[in-house]
Amino acid sequence: MSYLVKAGVGLALFFGGIVLFNVKLLQLLDVGTCASGNVPYDIAPGYECPEGTGTDILLLTASIFIGLIGGAIFAFRGDPPWGRRDRSFVGLFGYGTLAWGIFFAGTGATMMIASLTDESLGADSELGAKITGITFLVMGVPALLLGLWGVIKGLTGRDERSAGASAGTAGLLSQVPGLGKLGSAASSPIQGAAAAKASGSSIDKLERLQKLKESGALSQSEFEREKAKILAE
Repeated sequence: MSYLVKAGVGLALFFGGIVLFNVKLLQLLDVGTCASGNVPYDIAPGYECPEGTGTDILLLTASIFIGLIGGAIFAFRGDPPWGRRDRSFVGLFGYGTLAWGIFFAGTGATMMIASLTDESLGADSELGAKITGITFLVMGVPALLLGLWGVIKGLTGRDERSAGASAGTAGLLSQVPGLGKLGSAASSPIQGAAAAKASGSSIDKLERLQKLKESGALSQSEFEREKAKILAE
């Protein structure tokens, strides 16, 4: 449950921060260069900033931190209840790059659409929105594509590792003495229970051994040596 809550809250804050950033950025582009009458230490008439401009700037800055906090919560959401999360470099790189791409590409697309469709924008604001949109798209689209590739590659690699681990565990279980004879031993309840207990203990040890090897804690030679000890018990 904690995993799902953290993932949901993290994504909500991340995308909420992006939306707030875009809304306030468009408002500030529409305001333009207020308080700059081209006269040193003097604000020319008509150049005063509209009321609430300072609040918009603060909210624009806050939206960046909101998005970063949301991304951090999502990154540290832990393992899902149904298995382990991909922690490989490709997977982590993919999510980080994808977040960068979503922010810049999304903002760039919003600015470009606004510059072409929002009639309330003045000529200067429209030009500013186009420049911002093109700049953000250049920064975001390559990262978005690279991030998608990293996430897909990480998920595919995790499935392959899981399949390999299952096959390796199955191969180890087939070597446990007496495992294939549980059916015949079951004719005697006492012998069947003893055989099942012994096989279960060996199975647990072999599974732990397999996980240690996959994590890199054991070399191939160490793995084979410990496996032989377990099988000889």
